[in-house]
Amino acid sequence: MIMKGSPKNETISSKSLVPTKPTSFPHLSHKTTSSHVVTTCSLLCDHLSCTSDTNIDAVLNRYKGELSSNLVLGVLMRYKHLGRAKTLKFFSWAGTQMGFQFDDSVVEYMADFLGRRKLFDDIKCLFMTVSSQKGRVSCKALSICIRFLGRQGRINEALSLFEEMETLFGCKADNLVYNNMLYVLCKKQSSCEMIELALTIFHKMESPDTYSCSNMIVGLCKLGRLETALEIFGQMDKIGVLPTRSALNMLIGELCLMSAKEGYVEKVRVRNTRRPYTILVPNMGGNRGAIQPAVAIFWAVFNSGLLPSTFVVVKLLLELCRIGDTEEAVAVLRIVEERKLTCIEEGYSVVMKALCEHRRVDEASNLFGRMLARGLKPKLVVYNSVISMLCKLGNLNHATGVFEIMNKNRCLPDTLTYTALIHAHGEGKNWRVAYDLLMEMLGLAWIPHFHTYNLVDSLLREHDQLDLCLKLERKLENQKLQKLCKRGELDAAYEKTKSMLEKGIHLSAYARDAFQNVFQKCGKLKIAHQLLEKTQRVQEPEEIKRN
Repeated sequence: MIMKGSPKNETISSKSLVPTKPTSFPHLSHKTTSSHVVTTCSLLCDHLSCTSDTNIDAVLNRYKGELSSNLVLGVLMRYKHLGRAKTLKFFSWAGTQMGFQFDDSVVEYMADFLGRRKLFDDIKCLFMTVSSQKGRVSCKALSICIRFLGRQGRINEALSLFEEMETLFGCKADNLVYNNMLYVLCKKQSSCEMIELALTIFHKMESPDTYSCSNMIVGLCKLGRLETALEIFGQMDKIGVLPTRSALNMLIGELCLMSAKEGYVEKVRVRNTRRPYTILVPNMGGNRGAIQPAVAIFWAVFNSGLLPSTFVVVKLLLELCRIGDTEEAVAVLRIVEERKLTCIEEGYSVVMKALCEHRRVDEASNLFGRMLARGLKPKLVVYNSVISMLCKLGNLNHATGVFEIMNKNRCLPDTLTYTALIHAHGEGKNWRVAYDLLMEMLGLAWIPHFHTYNLVDSLLREHDQLDLCLKLERKLENQKLQKLCKRGELDAAYEKTKSMLEKGIHLSAYARDAFQNVFQKCGKLKIAHQLLEKTQRVQEPEEIKRN
């Protein structure tokens, strides 16, 4: 990089690389400067050789009078056209000619250039050279260096530069420097020691801004210091600034997590013993106080035109629903609707499930109607929640109506859907509907619970529907056999087939094919054929006797 010594002997090494995406710098303002940049680059390309000792001073001698910071910056920004070596030779020559009396934009560009290549010793040498030549090292250039040092984990060097910037370079830290220093301490190096140091620096700031406060909030949340983070958020409200979205997401997300942890268990003191002791028991009630800060922050930033990410919004809805605060959850959901956030369907699912669990029929019905009116397709969990709630309340007509809507919208029901409807109709002694639902369930390859099957079987026997009992048993046994075959459980499938045939339960065409195919894949088709033929021979005489 820039070597210490007299200005005439200062040179730049050619080992640096170009920054892929440098910090924003001003565009060249004058057409004359742009034309000079093009001319200079052409001369360097045509007459300056990287392999020979061509004297750059001879090439650009007559253009010394045209040198300016704008020209130097323009050439530097055309690195890809010139190549690394020629660009660095030009910068060294220009610095020598101008006594390194560059504008801030040139020094800042080079700081960014070298920082992206991790050449931190060269950056410091550049700063020292510019300062020794009575040039100016800006706060932006120093903040760039601090940021890159922090990214590489060189925290002590970043702190040293921050603490010595006024004595070494006569530059008093501004918010840009403070923000980069806080970024290093809070985001890149979170520890108790670093956070305390960051708080000390933060309190020295005369007018903290969005990024100062946001960096502090992120660092404090990482270490679980939510009370201090809330204090800084309150301070932001007083000075009229908003947090960044990442800081907002972190703060609300951590508050929701804290609420969940506090809500899962509760300490109970057992006193009716000789030695009282404390135990942890599940908290069946809601801990509303723990989620209130998150809700307050949500409404505060919403009123200022900011919202957290959809992931955090869903997190907030889940926690509100967990503690039973469905009114607040519905209010947040309305904001999701108004802003047309992508989490609208997931938000509906969360709130609908909670409303149904608390049997808030009117609110759940209104919300369900709003979903359909907006053209949204409720998820299976929503349909199941609504149907289960209506079945528990004995409202079979509405439950059946929701089930029809579910089929119309091509949402495939599952065992929970059928079980709720079957038990509801079973309690109402509607044996025909319960039977049809169970047969439909089996037709979709869903195996009912033992109690569900027994309920329908008892209803059929109670109404002397023995033929339907046999039909239902045959359907169930064939479905079980197919399931065993699908899993590849040969022994279990063999025993199930043998049991069915001994009981006189005929195999359906699908079950027989599945049984033979799975044995054929394992090279045991002969065993399957022997079982089927043997049972068939035993059954044929019995059928003749019956006839």
